[in-house]
Amino acid sequence: VFPKQVDVGPSKPSTIGWMLSRTADGTKRTAPRELVHLLLEARDEQLKRFQNGNSEPDDGLLFDKTAIRNALPAVSKVRFEQTLCAEYPALKPYLMSLEGEKTQQSIDSLAKLWKCGVVKAADTAEKLVETGFFEKRGSKDTPNFWVPFIYRDALSMVQGAAE
Repeated sequence: VFPKQVDVGPSKPSTIGWMLSRTADGTKRTAPRELVHLLLEARDEQLKRFQNGNSEPDDGLLFDKTAIRNALPAVSKVRFEQTLCAEYPALKPYLMSLEGEKTQQSIDSLAKLWKCGVVKAADTAEKLVETGFFEKRGSKDTPNFWVPFIYRDALSMVQGAAE
């Protein structure tokens, strides 16, 4: 049904591993609805590819890598808008300020971005960790806040660490 890998390479995950990692939130858990949504979007993407005259996937597979990869932005948008922002409307301004920003933030970069002190930035970042928007990384003294793949496309985020 699926190719062995979406991103090819010896250290890259299997297709199911890719799907699970891309639909997981900051708690590292994947909600079944996100995985199902990704599969439905991948089906629609594959059908579009057929309609546009692209060849069938190799080896008799039903899906190619491009269809699976292209399905993620729609899932990201729905998860961000209809789940995260809907459930935590008070945090939406902080979330929206991350649009176009780097995927890894420090307390200092968040304080600058949110135009607040480091104590307020740390408190808000912790709330976003609790919601599953951020995954907390780094040490206790110098934590970093990493945005999971599920939210990146919705906010047009750029891979890398903020300065």
